[in-house]
Amino acid sequence: MGALPAMVRAFDPDVVLLAGWHIGAYRRLARERRGRSLRVMAMDNCWRGTLKQWLGVVTAPVYVQRIADVAWIPGERQIEFADKLGFGRALKLFGLYACDHPEFAKQYGARVQASRELPRAFLYCGRLVPDKGIDVLAMAYARYRERSRDPWPLICCGVGPERHRLEGRPGVRLDGFVQPEALPAKLAESGCFILPSRFEPWAVALHEAASAGLVLLASEKVGAAVHLIHPGQNGFLFNSGDTDQLARLMARVEALSAERREAMSKASYQLSRGYTPQIWAETLQYAWAQWSTAQI
Repeated sequence: MGALPAMVRAFDPDVVLLAGWHIGAYRRLARERRGRSLRVMAMDNCWRGTLKQWLGVVTAPVYVQRIADVAWIPGERQIEFADKLGFGRALKLFGLYACDHPEFAKQYGARVQASRELPRAFLYCGRLVPDKGIDVLAMAYARYRERSRDPWPLICCGVGPERHRLEGRPGVRLDGFVQPEALPAKLAESGCFILPSRFEPWAVALHEAASAGLVLLASEKVGAAVHLIHPGQNGFLFNSGDTDQLARLMARVEALSAERREAMSKASYQLSRGYTPQIWAETLQYAWAQWSTAQI
């Protein structure tokens, strides 16, 4: 902590954005800024009813409500926990997470302008870890290939201990870790993004894929899917862990006409526009304006 309190006092910020309430030094700093700055607590936790979460609810009057004026959450899945912590309707902001929308949207715009069809390939981008459902992805893709006469390839970007589940499988291309600046172009190599996570509070990767105009397949455990997938319009949801359901949806996407896939691509792009860096900044500015007016 050291010189941080003095630095904050000298800077005298209008807004303090806190990454949760688990660090004591930050809680003390937030209490000091009461009435001087709008104190915004960022949280992406979904309510799961764990002992730790119940402890947070019980101690919220001391550890949460005294350090934050509003909570900033990604979307619908976080509402219940924020409510239990004492943040009512007027004390919540939405849209905490947004990708670099303009950069990913460029890929969609360039493809449409050039009248290019969506590439016939599936894509997964993320860590290769159990929570992401990599075993489900590998098994579902294998089943899909068995049933398809002309199967699409599966491009996988990321690193992690579950890599072995994908290595050596027919049709799977492992591209490893992709630098952030190269990711928009990587998404442009595919037409359908798959996210089979077993647990995902939000998933900015889904927003990136939507911004690039991809058809989306995601498990119902993905928090962002509530907002970024309208089943049948721009993608489909499947039950987490259901390999056969995912395989069938992959076949369904493959069987769509080029015109239908293009319509779904456009729908993904349109939905992605609800979450942008500009909207993020405007949300914070609006919250500060409301708070500062009330303080006068």
